[in-house]
Amino acid sequence: MRRLKKPKAPAQHLYLVLVIAAVVLKVVEISAFVFIVQKNPCNITIQNTVQNFWNEDKELNFNIPQKYLDAYLAIKDLCAATATGTVCEFCPLNWDAFNGKCYFFSEDRNNWSMGDSDCQRRNAELISIKDVKEKDFILKHVAVRNGHFWIGLTKSGSDWFWKTGEKFQGNLRSATSEEHQCATYGKDLLAESCFNPNKWICKKNMSQF
Repeated sequence: MRRLKKPKAPAQHLYLVLVIAAVVLKVVEISAFVFIVQKNPCNITIQNTVQNFWNEDKELNFNIPQKYLDAYLAIKDLCAATATGTVCEFCPLNWDAFNGKCYFFSEDRNNWSMGDSDCQRRNAELISIKDVKEKDFILKHVAVRNGHFWIGLTKSGSDWFWKTGEKFQGNLRSATSEEHQCATYGKDLLAESCFNPNKWICKKNMSQF
């Protein structure tokens, strides 16, 4: 008997396989980018880290750690597709961007000191509100979340000061009690005991690439 030759796979099947492979590679690339950004705070510039691995002849030193190279290439690709100017700015996952800053609204509740420590761990600070636009931005985000949020505003003597050192100009509700030495932002600014459990807001600069 004569053997029957197996039919060759249609060209479109091969094309489909190549498309799927390209998509999978892109997903892996973006996943690496997200992972590295989460592990590296916003004020660490991955671009500068990678550029340190180029030698004087502009040739790549192959001793560069793969995680930095993956993150660099992923960010470069992402910025090339989304940047509107010469600088690409971004925030870590689950942070909100506004006017060159990144904002983190916690879901956990704790005292003021623990909220402040969590912000520092994220290489950020409890928020100091600079102007009306930033105040409106914070109020908009706080309004859709339940609870009050610790901010970087505390009492020293008879006056209130932001973590930046600037003196607070304004009034706080419930600010007459000596136990109320810290402030939260809910529907308005409220003086509270620093030991009360509340959420908190962290702020830091956006990363630039």
